[in-house]
Amino acid sequence: MQNIRTISLLLASIALFLPAPAYASGGKSKASTKVETKAFGTKSISEATENFVEFYPSAATIFNGNRPAGFMHFEYGLEINDPAVRAYAIKIAPRLRDFYGRILTQYAGSHYDPGMVPDVDYLLTRMQSITDRTIGKGKARVLVSSLMVSEK
Repeated sequence: MQNIRTISLLLASIALFLPAPAYASGGKSKASTKVETKAFGTKSISEATENFVEFYPSAATIFNGNRPAGFMHFEYGLEINDPAVRAYAIKIAPRLRDFYGRILTQYAGSHYDPGMVPDVDYLLTRMQSITDRTIGKGKARVLVSSLMVSEK
């Protein structure tokens, strides 16, 4: 009798941890379901910004000599009018975000002087160059939402 109780208690506890079924519509009716394009590293695209692929913000440490002196927070995205090119950019978004993060890290770590105004043109030129080489020249334009610097 004790074994039956132990087994039933074990089965009940396992059932609590099993995942519930996931529905493709997320519980919404088919009429209100809208396909959202999203990839790792990018934010969801809404109807108002269908030509804009927004990436999650990047951050980099600012160095003064060999000591950390603060950090840089950078928000950016791509304006792409062609849906096929936009789908390709979303597909390779993790690679693009890695390229952009490396550019920001290099700039914050060695080119930026603490206490000065950041050179957004430098960052944009480098990011646009990488975008043109990766996606194609003139197919996408890099846009900056914000660049914030916090120093100690």
